Amino acid sequence: MGYTKNRGLQILTLFLGLLGQGVRCEYGDLVGDWLVDYGQQELKLLEGESQQVDLHIYNVIPKDPSLDYYFEVYSRDDQRALSLVTIPKEDFDLLGSWRGLIDVTGVRFGYSSLEVELKSGGVTETYANPLRIAVLRSRVVDERVTTYVSAALALLMFLNLGTVLDMRRLAGIICRPVGPIVGVVSRFVLMPALGFGLGRGLWPGSWPIQLALFYTALAPSGGLANVCAVFLKGNINLSVATTTINCLLALAFLPLWILVLGRLLYEDDELAVPFGQLSGGAAALVICLAIGILLRLCVPRTTRFIFRFLKPLSVVLSLCLVGLTVGLNWFVFLEFTWQVLVAAVCLPLAGYLATYLLSKLLCRSATDALTLSIEASVLNMTMPIVLLQSSQLEQPQLDLVLVVPIASSLLSLVLVILFYGIRRCFGCNKRQDADGFDHKELIAEHEEHDGA
Repeated sequence: MGYTKNRGLQILTLFLGLLGQGVRCEYGDLVGDWLVDYGQQELKLLEGESQQVDLHIYNVIPKDPSLDYYFEVYSRDDQRALSLVTIPKEDFDLLGSWRGLIDVTGVRFGYSSLEVELKSGGVTETYANPLRIAVLRSRVVDERVTTYVSAALALLMFLNLGTVLDMRRLAGIICRPVGPIVGVVSRFVLMPALGFGLGRGLWPGSWPIQLALFYTALAPSGGLANVCAVFLKGNINLSVATTTINCLLALAFLPLWILVLGRLLYEDDELAVPFGQLSGGAAALVICLAIGILLRLCVPRTTRFIFRFLKPLSVVLSLCLVGLTVGLNWFVFLEFTWQVLVAAVCLPLAGYLATYLLSKLLCRSATDALTLSIEASVLNMTMPIVLLQSSQLEQPQLDLVLVVPIASSLLSLVLVILFYGIRRCFGCNKRQDADGFDHKELIAEHEEHDGA
């Protein structure tokens, strides 16, 4: 009876091999419950680095001694790691054991696995516990260099913007803070909800990339939103006030959200908040704005240069900030997928529309509604990266998810540029009310004041 069964299996294997069909069968059908020992739980290596794995395949006991078979060892994702070795039947000893070194080479940062398959004719058995391979990115520049230089450029941008603030209008905004309240609700309620929903919908089984999108939605916009408000004739006083208030309130809202996020949403109570960097950044922002205001009040002749060249200076600083971050993190675009594209487009668009609707429901002017919508939709690039670096994500997982904040910030800026281009083409990019920013009027007022 056993001979008939084995003979039938041989005929079936031969027939499938002749047809060239790769059919998988249940583990243990061909040579029993064969086992694999990798000598380690996980293999970590750098891009371009080669390591050897001490592989041991044993307990190989064919049910039919005449069965022709071989083992194949390979990397599941050859875009991440390379390895391909064939072990013929003749290399196994009488006890059904083989031991040797397998070369594995890292190609690109990310994850793969070392798979072991038994093949006989057209039938394949796969070992159920492959070796996890983590390929780490070769560091070129320290991450702290990127963070500090980006922060310096952002602060210089705030110093630049501080010289054009109108203290009378700024005091009015603080006394009747409906606009900043809309900005706070949009940043710390609407945007996190949108980020969480998009993350769960696009990556239902991957919490690290969901976390990256959530941090991107939660982080205050920064100086790029203020520059966009300048070009789109927004309320620059409201824009800067909202950015400053959001950066200060982030010290309270970020820990609260991360507490909820870590323990309830992602079942992780080890997410950390970089209080030192956040509080230092908020204090530096306020100091730079104060210096800019003092320069305008005390050294008006010096600030006249900034008035005349505000837009070019803003563009140069913005390009330097974006170029530095993208240039040092270019590798993330290798991970660009359609899900990232959808998230990077939908998050700023949804944030803009939701904030504009909320602003109009609270009877804000067209200029204020535009300004607050820009404040919500122009996404920060630096702060989400800092938050992710402070989380418990290990490499290369951290590098894999950085594509979300960088791509989202860039595409949100592209959407604003397209919006600006459309407004210019149709002649709509004009000052709509007294709160709208007009640098030519600002220069005229300054020169009139000097003449007086």
